[in-house]
Amino acid sequence: MWSFFFWKFLRNLAVREDTIFDIMFYTTIVSFFVSRFFYVATHIPLFSDGWLKVVALWVQPGLSFSGALIGGVIVSILLGLRYKVRIAYILDGLTHALSWSFFVASIGSFLDGSVVGKITTLPWAVKFIGSMGTRHPIQLYEMFGMAVIIFICWRFRTMKTSILFFLLFATSMFLFEFLVESDVYWGSLSANQWLYVGIIGQAIGAFYIRGGGKEKCVYLKGQIEVVYKKILGEIYGKFSKRHS
Repeated sequence: MWSFFFWKFLRNLAVREDTIFDIMFYTTIVSFFVSRFFYVATHIPLFSDGWLKVVALWVQPGLSFSGALIGGVIVSILLGLRYKVRIAYILDGLTHALSWSFFVASIGSFLDGSVVGKITTLPWAVKFIGSMGTRHPIQLYEMFGMAVIIFICWRFRTMKTSILFFLLFATSMFLFEFLVESDVYWGSLSANQWLYVGIIGQAIGAFYIRGGGKEKCVYLKGQIEVVYKKILGEIYGKFSKRHS
């Protein structure tokens, strides 16, 4: 479904159709493999009795959404550079596609219970087959969060929409992860949360550079070099006087 929204958005920007299909095809393939790789890497005990289960999804199913997201964004940017499509077009297209297809994916995840929230006694808690107690309907939280993000991006659409979207999306998913039942933790955070921290950092960096931060860093580097050379010159001058 994301492919249709991505294609439609880029076609409206007069990007060649064969270029769009190439980007969509390779992005989909790479996202799938990266998604599976992330799932296997974070659930190694499930595959310790037979690594053939890595390719046998019908025996041991499982894909990582955050892995697919990161893999898809990276490969689509690289393909955009390869086909000389503006990176802003690629990111805006991904934003448009992800925002709407996310609703459909969340409904599917809610119905099949692939992602289960932690146990709670809240009035709107739901019961998933195969899980004890009533749980947070995490997919409904994510759908509500996405609706808020779409509204904010529409309200502040004069800003770089794609950067704002990924910043808000990664932040909301990071917070919702605290309510997800997970057995994969790296330190005090889940594996997915660490991936979202990386996305948040990249988005903040992009905002910083877009706001002139890169030029400020260059200026600061120049000032540091001036001070450094001045200090070295003074030290060299003092040693020269002593030896003379």
